[in-house]
Amino acid sequence: MKKLDIYIVRELIIPFLIGTLSVVLMFQANTYIALAKLYNLDNIPKKAVFQFILDQTPTYLNMTLPVGMSLASSLAISRLARESELTAMRVAGARILRVILPIVVFGIFVSIGNFYLVEKVIPNSTKAANRIGIQIGIMGLAPNLKTNAIINLRQYAASFGLVERNGDDLQIKKILLIEQPEPDATALTTAKTATYHNGLWSFHDAYFRVVKGMDLQVFHPLKDFTINEKIVPGDMFTPPQGEEMSTQELQDSIEAGRKLGSNTKQLEVLLNVKYSVPAACIVFALIGPVFAIYFARSGGFVGVFLSIVLVLLYYNAFVISTEILSKIGQVPGWLAAWLPNIIFGLVGILAIRRLE
Repeated sequence: MKKLDIYIVRELIIPFLIGTLSVVLMFQANTYIALAKLYNLDNIPKKAVFQFILDQTPTYLNMTLPVGMSLASSLAISRLARESELTAMRVAGARILRVILPIVVFGIFVSIGNFYLVEKVIPNSTKAANRIGIQIGIMGLAPNLKTNAIINLRQYAASFGLVERNGDDLQIKKILLIEQPEPDATALTTAKTATYHNGLWSFHDAYFRVVKGMDLQVFHPLKDFTINEKIVPGDMFTPPQGEEMSTQELQDSIEAGRKLGSNTKQLEVLLNVKYSVPAACIVFALIGPVFAIYFARSGGFVGVFLSIVLVLLYYNAFVISTEILSKIGQVPGWLAAWLPNIIFGLVGILAIRRLE
């Protein structure tokens, strides 16, 4: 039976690679189109744009590996059934489950690789993509000349009177930085000019004021006011996304939230999704061949059509379960994340029994 296993796995490899890579390329192209629609790409270094897309690619792979698995399993079995090779295997004594076994094993290995992406690669790549995305936003939304721009810079709310682009840098005039060091006090820093370069902001001819109530408490010049660290706008205003956190970090956040009495259900959903999406590769390895056998005589492209339908059904069920059902109090987080896998897995098992 080793020859049978090798033969079936060889049938899987090419459609799996084609299906996965084609969908990833589609996601990458859509990302580039979205950036071109939102920003003026003439103001953004091409290297930054392509680095952003590259850093997003592991996230795309997380969702497209199940697509590739569905396409590979459906196409491979469709061809075997259509050309009567599956019939020959059955005549030789191989059960349907035995024919599907190497596909399921292949799906398990793909699932393990997908989980490695989720745990080891995606958190760091997502953080890098978000940082580059913020820089792209700053550069892309700043044409050669912009007035009255307002952004967040860590603890500051920054108002710029005039922003002018100079190569990859920004030249800024009439700056106001606002922060709140105490609940009833406001600190204001004004500067005539400033420069932005590679995440660093330097303010020139600056004055520092602290206003408490209606009284001016502090006033003194700062001359050159420089923040000697890379400032990533939004870091202090946006909590880490689930994709940026490892399973251990999510578990720690859930435990901390429970101790504080907070609602941790969405974190529980995110934690379980890190396992359920990779496990979908196994589900598609199980149900793809079954339905390919049912409809193999219908035509040469039925495998492609079937895999697309299965993927669309699965991801619609996934969105409904994780985005809608998860908000219902009686539905636990783990069930919301795993429900599509459970449903599709049971359907696949019942279909195999009928085939046998």
